[in-house]
Amino acid sequence: MIRCLGLIGFFVCCFNVFADDDHSGHSDDLLLILKDKIALQKMMDGHKQLNREQQAKNLEQQKRLFSRLMPRLQSYVAIPENHYPNLEMYHESLKSRGALLADITRLVSRYQTLHLAAE
Repeated sequence: MIRCLGLIGFFVCCFNVFADDDHSGHSDDLLLILKDKIALQKMMDGHKQLNREQQAKNLEQQKRLFSRLMPRLQSYVAIPENHYPNLEMYHESLKSRGALLADITRLVSRYQTLHLAAE
């Protein structure tokens, strides 16, 4: 049991090391995009409970996350068809990328609403 927990801990540490911002692989990009997406959602969900000064800092952090997220997202969605072994996998990837783009679009819209309300 202890070995199992140790092994899980090891893999979690490996994930944090290998899913670092310096990696440019397709899967790494997706993991980092999802990490930023979740961070943005949490920041936006807690935004209204903050005082005015904290809200300004929160919006600045969101802006920095978007600045890091958008180039990575652009690269991720531009993966060509020949990256996939067959058309079915490519088609599934297009659906997944479309859903991810829709999620990020909602976050951008929500950010803009929060930003305009702060002015």
